[in-house]
Amino acid sequence: FSDFEAHEREFSLVKAGETFPVEPKAFRVLLILLRNPKKLAPKEELLNAVWGDAAVTENSLTRAIALLRRLLGDDAREPKFIETVTSVGYRWLCPVVAEEIAGADSSATEPAERSPKAATLADANLTKKGGRRRLWPRALGAVALPLLVFGIWYLRRPLPPPRITDYTQITHDGHKKNLVGTDGNKIYLSWGEHFGVPTGVGQVAVSGGVVAPIPVELPHGYQADHLEDVSPDGSALLIASFSPSEAQLWNVRTLGGSLRRLPWVWRGATFSPDGNSVAYPSDDGEIWLVRSDGTGAHKLASVAGAEELAWSPDGRAIRFTKDHRLWEISSSGSNLHQLFPTWHASTPKCCGRWTPDGRFFLFISGESVFTLGAVQPAPQGGDIWALDERRGSFRRPSAEPVQLTTGPTRWGPPLPGKDGKTIFSLGTTLRGELSRYDSQTKQLQPFLGGISAQGVTFSKDGRFVAYVSYPENALWRANRDGSNPVQLTDSPMKVYLPRFSPDGTEILFVDQSNPVHFESYLVSSEGGRPQRLIPDDPGQQSDPSWSPDGRKVVFDIGDTNPSHEIRVLDLDSSQVTTVPGSSGLYSARWSPDGRYIAALEHKEPEGLTIFDFETQRWSAPFHMGGLGFPQWSSDSQWIFFEAASSEGNRGIYRIRVTGGEAEHIADVKVQDWTGWFFTWFGLDPTDAPLVLRDVGSNDIYALTLEEK
Repeated sequence: FSDFEAHEREFSLVKAGETFPVEPKAFRVLLILLRNPKKLAPKEELLNAVWGDAAVTENSLTRAIALLRRLLGDDAREPKFIETVTSVGYRWLCPVVAEEIAGADSSATEPAERSPKAATLADANLTKKGGRRRLWPRALGAVALPLLVFGIWYLRRPLPPPRITDYTQITHDGHKKNLVGTDGNKIYLSWGEHFGVPTGVGQVAVSGGVVAPIPVELPHGYQADHLEDVSPDGSALLIASFSPSEAQLWNVRTLGGSLRRLPWVWRGATFSPDGNSVAYPSDDGEIWLVRSDGTGAHKLASVAGAEELAWSPDGRAIRFTKDHRLWEISSSGSNLHQLFPTWHASTPKCCGRWTPDGRFFLFISGESVFTLGAVQPAPQGGDIWALDERRGSFRRPSAEPVQLTTGPTRWGPPLPGKDGKTIFSLGTTLRGELSRYDSQTKQLQPFLGGISAQGVTFSKDGRFVAYVSYPENALWRANRDGSNPVQLTDSPMKVYLPRFSPDGTEILFVDQSNPVHFESYLVSSEGGRPQRLIPDDPGQQSDPSWSPDGRKVVFDIGDTNPSHEIRVLDLDSSQVTTVPGSSGLYSARWSPDGRYIAALEHKEPEGLTIFDFETQRWSAPFHMGGLGFPQWSSDSQWIFFEAASSEGNRGIYRIRVTGGEAEHIADVKVQDWTGWFFTWFGLDPTDAPLVLRDVGSNDIYALTLEEK
């Protein structure tokens, strides 16, 4: 077919004289398709014919088809050979010619014409002259050839995929952690919390127990804030630290406490397998190498956005995360390429590491891997996957990863144990309790029965409430008391910041299923198919807010911070205008009386500014660290927000629309918050603060990895 030959006996493809061995199961699928060109081959029939009674899933067939397409250079979107009939099966498209190739046998060397008598005499002479001895090689060959074929098949056969056979909980404190490394006896980690991010340096025994802090002595003014990596033998730590004037990376010896100053890096520095070098991403979009004593720094390659670097056990390659994808580059700076670019192309992937023997590359993947933080997407958790890289003389490594975990638990970046049979990971169960702050008791009290929900919004007439379930991110509408809930959106949509229209008939929201490109939608409060706010605009529309009359919507645009600006959509005319002077602003909120728009600016510390439609001017920004989730009071006289408070806490504040000092309303411990950006804050119809209190769990587990 085309310029290929499929050799049935050899389980191989030949093109231009070059032979390509094919994995047996995939080749059998190919044979069935070739024998039935232009005909639909249902998935169930292919599975039964090739795998028989073996307990396999449809993924086995999908992998076989993917392997064939790769060998044939076929494109699933514009197929030349194998067409996918969605949810049904596959069809062979290319014309096929079948030919019998005559195989050589012993009769080919005999004379072409022999009489029966001559043949009998010749056979008798063979017997008398030791012909029986000459038959032995033939007999041995008849036995050896099948054994050889079996041996080659055995050496080339796909190995059984790895699997997780056991889960053992290591810690029981429920606090956020970031696993960094292990020396075989202890797990090293960042722990404690600073606005939802693990900080500080700690350790816990691989057998379990209580996390203990590791005392780190740094020069005066520096504090050990974040653990980046641990050397393979556990003798040194890479620690990121901050001072009032600068940030710094340190190589700290675990015994003796001696330290070396290294170039600054955040998220991604990693020791080489021998511990003598460190690879790290720089702030200006480059990957660098430096000796562990801080000397000999040199650029490896220009790769913007690289983070979470990991060195292969043989030291030949470095893999890293970039734009929610996994990439690889050689340790000499060559052969930069993306790993399995077409596999689950739209699903985020992150934070890969090899097992010590290099047989498996472990990473996390899933729609929930990333949750948008205040500055950039941060790993939240997903499922653990393994790329099987076991090799042999006749065996090629697997082309597609194998899923190791499933279920409601979200797993953090996997940390392979030194024994090659254990994976340490932070298992997170996400759940919140919707709570209302009671100004009388100064306590958080369950609200709407303490449902796990955020983004709460109320209809103007007070009859209905809408909210986003956590962590599913689905939009729901219910009666004011939470009764009779109705689900309005389904996966893959991930709803963010819903808003009831003033007349209560529609709900405006953001879909954040693409973590770096938000789009705004409208859906009927009675249910139905969501519609894009601006159907013909492919750009980003985020944080939409209604005008009081419901005839306009204000939103911000821009995929990067500096390009943000505030725009207004007229729903009657579909005309979009830009609010003057709004460059760099986001999170626009229209006041209930219609006179103002409040917005945030991208600066450090964050700023809150107000646009007055009467004066057509923005107010001087009010600055406060970590400021977010601005909310108008019902009388348009105050803007509530949450921001950094005392150490270990987040504060709820309000400030008058006319300016002045912010008034402190309440403090909530950081570990009690969860939701978008690790927090969420809103108001009920009486302007009482609403938060999502964290009632989930975050603990370390040891997962047993089994391979056959």
